[in-house]
Amino acid sequence: MGRTAVRAAGPHGTRSPLMSDSRTTPLGDLARSWARSALRFGNGVLGADKYEKYLDYHRASGQPGEPMTEREFWRDYQDWQDHNPQGRCC
Repeated sequence: MGRTAVRAAGPHGTRSPLMSDSRTTPLGDLARSWARSALRFGNGVLGADKYEKYLDYHRASGQPGEPMTEREFWRDYQDWQDHNPQGRCC
């Protein structure tokens, strides 16, 4: 048995329940899933996902024409906020 096989099988020759052939572990998968969820939540709180939501809405509503570019969207959104002030920090 080569050195790689010993590492994959564990120090006592038995396969560790946390090891898999794709070199991922349930704990690593859980950590990646948690990190993706935290990032998605943070982007939602900060409003960074507004453009993606706009694109989803544009596709779902079947509006004619191309959607705004991301730059156009944010410019339009900032103009809207300037004309419609709401409770916000700044």
